[in-house]
Amino acid sequence: MAITGTAIDIPAPGGAINAHLYAPAVAPEAAPPVLVLMDAPGVRPALQGMAARLAAAGYRALLPNLYWRSARDIGFDRAAFSQEGNPERERIFNLARGYGHAQFRTDLTAMLDALGVTPACPGAAVGYCMSGRFALQALAEQPDRVAVAASFYGTRMVTDAPDSPHLWIPRMRRGAAYLCFAEQDPFIPAGVPGQVAAALAASGVEHRIEHYPGVHHGFAQPDSAGFDAVAAERHWAAMLGILGRVPRR
Repeated sequence: MAITGTAIDIPAPGGAINAHLYAPAVAPEAAPPVLVLMDAPGVRPALQGMAARLAAAGYRALLPNLYWRSARDIGFDRAAFSQEGNPERERIFNLARGYGHAQFRTDLTAMLDALGVTPACPGAAVGYCMSGRFALQALAEQPDRVAVAASFYGTRMVTDAPDSPHLWIPRMRRGAAYLCFAEQDPFIPAGVPGQVAAALAASGVEHRIEHYPGVHHGFAQPDSAGFDAVAAERHWAAMLGILGRVPRR
């Protein structure tokens, strides 16, 4: 399917969120909207390619730069990031640590508005790594506008913070969610998937949780050291499966 890709600025309190919007070239307004939320390294060609693949599958995919308050272009160096102790690694992690639920709550409304998401025409949120929890937050806080969420190896799902996801997930009452965890993931402590599963079981959200054996954190991103082609395709099948529940216009 032919697609279009456009760089846009989304008005937001305090400035503008720079983003990329990918959509089918024919009747883009009829394509179900999907908010594609970046992993910690930020917006880069690998994620742009993933958003474009969603557009080719018939969706209108918005990929925002969540670090817009700090920089419009992160300039990510994958090789340096992969080295323990490299300053690039700490720079990226500092950016990730500086973005939390409060900032996402503010950004979410602006991003959904940019996608034209309404209660009559709801959308979806998909998140990776640091944004797995934000995809669930979108479903929790905007249940009239976000129908489904998918979280892939989401981090910081269980923390000591008062806004830890495992504390508010049980209060969710609407929507559907898909979550997956990698078998080998140093960013997700042992026991966290079980706590997340218990929180979802206490909620009213229809959900499915899967554990991908033999793979590492970042298995879905083609530029990740943990990329696994077979698991990545499994993730695509699962994601497109739950996105199929978003109504078409």
